[in-house]
Amino acid sequence: MKALIKITALVSLSIFLFSCENDFLDTIPLSAPSDATYWTSEENATMWINYAYRSLPSANDYQFDSMSDDCVGTGDLIAQGLHVPNSGLVSLKWNYEYIRHCFELLENVEKIPNLTTEKKNKLTGQARFILSFKYFEMITLYRDVPFFDKVLPLSESDLPKTNKSVILDFILKQLDLAIAELPVSWPGSESGRATKGAALALKARVLLYNDRWEEAATAAKQVIDLGVYELHPNYNEVFLTSFNNATKEVILAHQYAKDLYTHTLCFAYGYYTIGGTSSSLPLPALVNSYECIDGLPITESPLYDPKNPWDNRDPRFHMNFIVPFESIGGQKYDPVNNKDDKNAAKTYVYFRKYISDMYSQQRSLWVNWNILRYADVLLMYAEAKNEATGPEESIYDVLDQIRERAGMPKIDRAKYNNKEKLRAAIRNERRVELAGEGLRYFDILRWKTAEEVLNKEVVSFEIPGLLPLRVIHTRDFDPQKHYVWPIPQSAIDNAKNLEQHAEWK
Repeated sequence: MKALIKITALVSLSIFLFSCENDFLDTIPLSAPSDATYWTSEENATMWINYAYRSLPSANDYQFDSMSDDCVGTGDLIAQGLHVPNSGLVSLKWNYEYIRHCFELLENVEKIPNLTTEKKNKLTGQARFILSFKYFEMITLYRDVPFFDKVLPLSESDLPKTNKSVILDFILKQLDLAIAELPVSWPGSESGRATKGAALALKARVLLYNDRWEEAATAAKQVIDLGVYELHPNYNEVFLTSFNNATKEVILAHQYAKDLYTHTLCFAYGYYTIGGTSSSLPLPALVNSYECIDGLPITESPLYDPKNPWDNRDPRFHMNFIVPFESIGGQKYDPVNNKDDKNAAKTYVYFRKYISDMYSQQRSLWVNWNILRYADVLLMYAEAKNEATGPEESIYDVLDQIRERAGMPKIDRAKYNNKEKLRAAIRNERRVELAGEGLRYFDILRWKTAEEVLNKEVVSFEIPGLLPLRVIHTRDFDPQKHYVWPIPQSAIDNAKNLEQHAEWK
């Protein structure tokens, strides 16, 4: 956890460097004077890059699932189509501070005395990876945004929007450089740093999100061919504190540590009796996407009983969800007899993933948040390869790996025998495997299915005579507007050359 400790050592200095201009940095890509002492040693430069890791996806990214058709919760404003340019959630990923921070290192690394080529490459590779991730998040949500590829003086920092395609090309070039510069692995004391595999996996995600299928499949296959990663034998252990940095499945994770850096996902995912706030609750569409143990959907399987809907399901079902009358942290969840649970449980189902440790960690958690994991790489390969070529054995093989690890039958080759049918199977497998990991919203945006799955009345689960149907709210997704987020109004207000997207004027 050496890198994590160094992050905390840098925080006080970072506050000093950015405090006077931080609000402005969030709206316009400004420069700020570097502390020259940071380029006097490798250790100081390492602390500099450590600070930038704080910007990568974290446990707070759970919010994106409730913007999708998987959940209700803190992202409902966007799922309901009620967001506007000055909504707080709209600013969630609009941030140039860390991009500029990474460029500071790239422009000053040559000043560091006695720095070997290997050590220099490790520093610059990490900087390129992080700035690529930040730009990727921005173009994924906001499309065309202000773009710069070096530290700018104040006089040049009021920038107009740049076309997304230009920024995408830049991201891919930076990732190629990072892939060449980063090591395959780091010593255990440096867990949590970007690796060659992480840069390749991010490249696959960037390409996948932009429909560059053959290239995405190639990048994902390169991760597979590294021979470094594998599926962890037990699915649920990938989300336990005891397996932080202790599984070959996790390619990159946001690092947390007891008494040093924790998060409160327990409140978001937990139910009332254990101190939860119901901030992200699974919807029936997600719950019902889990097949029965025979590999058939609940609409086809003879094993499915509507009166006992939690029985005979994909083993990942009970690893991912808490259903009525189950316990966690020594407390039973009872939405029938417990008044407080009854009022809070809008959908009657809660997430268990990421909060299983609550039997010993009641108020805060330090399980790492997985940013890139091998199962996702396999699913990216399957999707990209199917879109590029249609069904082939390598696609079925990676899907089988994921399903058999979970205790499910192999995918039915006869049933899913063309591109369209296999596409549906891959998308459902992705939904089931990655539930609660903050990725579903981005999937329905890139698939252009948001208008189909969000434009509806949202209701709870229902078990006749036990759990009555509840109408939660109605969602409205305008395909002419909502596939791109508006530029935050604060950014528009603090610039002369930045214009709002046409869809949001």
